[in-house]
Amino acid sequence: MSTPTTEEVVKEMTGHISQFKEMSHRAKLRIEKLAQLSLVIEDDLKQKEYADRVSELFGIAASFEEKLDSLIHDYEIERNRIQNEEL
Repeated sequence: MSTPTTEEVVKEMTGHISQFKEMSHRAKLRIEKLAQLSLVIEDDLKQKEYADRVSELFGIAASFEEKLDSLIHDYEIERNRIQNEEL
């Protein structure tokens, strides 16, 4: 098995970045939905116990989204470094 070329590595990394960005977009949508549900459950339905559980999920989802965005940023920097190193 041969070592991939720089172009192949950059192409593969670009594909990964696209997938990560799609995950990030979906994570943002989930966070928005959790926020909406939390308001309805707590304010409209007065179900504090369940609202607290939704809020806990909101925090987990927000942490995931932040870490994913950080990964995307760092991975893009590495891809760009590899790409520019070839030039």
